[in-house]
Amino acid sequence: MKHKKLAFMIGLCLIIYAIYFFFQDSKINYIALGDSLSLGMNAYGETGYGYSDYIASYLEREEQLKSYSKDFAGAGYRIADLEHQLETNQLVTTKKGELSLKKCLRESQLVTLSIGGNDLLSSLNISSLDIDALDEESILQMIDETLKHLDQLFKQLRKYVKGDIVFIGYYNPFHSTTLPIERIFTYLNYNLEEICQKYDIDFVNTYTLFKQNKDYLPNPTNIHPSTQGYEAIAKQIIKIFENK
Repeated sequence: MKHKKLAFMIGLCLIIYAIYFFFQDSKINYIALGDSLSLGMNAYGETGYGYSDYIASYLEREEQLKSYSKDFAGAGYRIADLEHQLETNQLVTTKKGELSLKKCLRESQLVTLSIGGNDLLSSLNISSLDIDALDEESILQMIDETLKHLDQLFKQLRKYVKGDIVFIGYYNPFHSTTLPIERIFTYLNYNLEEICQKYDIDFVNTYTLFKQNKDYLPNPTNIHPSTQGYEAIAKQIIKIFENK
């Protein structure tokens, strides 16, 4: 009789442990990588509540969040910066201790990425030139070069990330909406989406989203979104993994 009770208790403990392990393991380690959009910089140059924060809050409400970090993101980051972070296996110190980029990526179930916008803006020298004055063919060549670098970056990321990667596409930060601008952004996002598909990366088309909602870019002298713009991006990302 005692043996039966002992066996029952052991069995019960194993079941409880299995249930605990299953639910713990099913929770999401989420990391946001990239530039100032990943940080949540707003239209007035302040780092605030960005799309990654909205996603983390949603996952927490759904009791699906295990961990969240945007500690590896940085304002002004370019593709080369993220490549360097990977090459050196960057370490960051947080309240929870030291984090290693590669370890975080290997343990992640969700990675969101916004990168490449600074590369394009730098190539265009947009601080001193009017976008409408630029040669369309030259812009497309610059885009092709950036896409090549993104292809290589995605290849490197996939060495470490076995979970979902979501790439945030490019919206039009300029107030120009001429036909050449339309063609340029259509070309950019179409080719970018194809590269994302190559590496099984989900793509968020923010171009159409922002085109239909002008209030997402409230400051004509700043390319960063409003809080509403970040929330709209987050909703698009949430839709992606809700439909998986």
